[in-house]
Amino acid sequence: MKEQHKKESPILSLLGMGGGGTGNAFGGVPAPETGTQANPFTLIANAYAAGVSNGLHYFQNANVNSGTAFQMRYATYDSRGWVEMLWSTDDDRSTPWDAWLDYQGGSRPYLQDYNLSNGGINYGANASAVIKLHTDFNIVDVAFTSKSSVAGDGLTATGQNQGSILPLVASNDLAGTQASQARQAMADFFEGSGSGISIGGNQGGTPTEDYAAYWSKTGNGVTGPFEMHLGFREGLKSTEEFHIADGNTSPGSTYAPNIGYRDVVGSYGGANVGSWTSDSSAKNVTYTLGTSNVLSIWISDSLT
Repeated sequence: MKEQHKKESPILSLLGMGGGGTGNAFGGVPAPETGTQANPFTLIANAYAAGVSNGLHYFQNANVNSGTAFQMRYATYDSRGWVEMLWSTDDDRSTPWDAWLDYQGGSRPYLQDYNLSNGGINYGANASAVIKLHTDFNIVDVAFTSKSSVAGDGLTATGQNQGSILPLVASNDLAGTQASQARQAMADFFEGSGSGISIGGNQGGTPTEDYAAYWSKTGNGVTGPFEMHLGFREGLKSTEEFHIADGNTSPGSTYAPNIGYRDVVGSYGGANVGSWTSDSSAKNVTYTLGTSNVLSIWISDSLT
């Protein structure tokens, strides 16, 4: 049984009891949530329970967008619901630090909203966008994939996908003795409530990682372990590494990212998605972010 530390999967409520649906049916009883602007979803699980199609739907929470309904891109995958919280076509290696991260005077970054439209992610302008949600959404899982267009729906990879590795799902593809703790810390970060983390094969050893966990998924003849360093690496602030999955299986060695950003000149640097190799050279340019190879990050409030 997978350990779950902070949150439990929400009790489904089609009557809007998770945060304030606006519609009313009879005598003040909230109308069923349908994902419209008048009757938005208050939980991702409610969208899944309603059986809505992949695409843009309205959501509402008192702590997001001043309580006004906003749109998010929803998808069903692995028998549960997900929403997209970040997309990027930006191959500028400094993008996370220029646009997404706020260190708040400390050594670990937090996500910040970037490029929103009417409270939701903007899909029509700029080269990336991020939305912060709230702990009310009870996020417990994160998935990473590639898309062939910014407006693409779903978690199935349509951009580059070496060895069919994507989507990379934290609850399915993390290994190590602290995989469940790492998954929840990752979920907190991409929800917008937690700080950046550093995970690899060691915890309390050398190199020092927050959790003894790592990516372990077989594709292209490579299984891992691959590490994650989200603007923080092995106890220190990092303004050059935002590895979702690093590029080398040797513990403590990262090189150019398979997925993510590294802001250095030369072969160690890159802005990639869809690669899955272990080496000390630059990743193939095929995997560089662009309008036909979009980094796409999704979050879910369910593990089952």
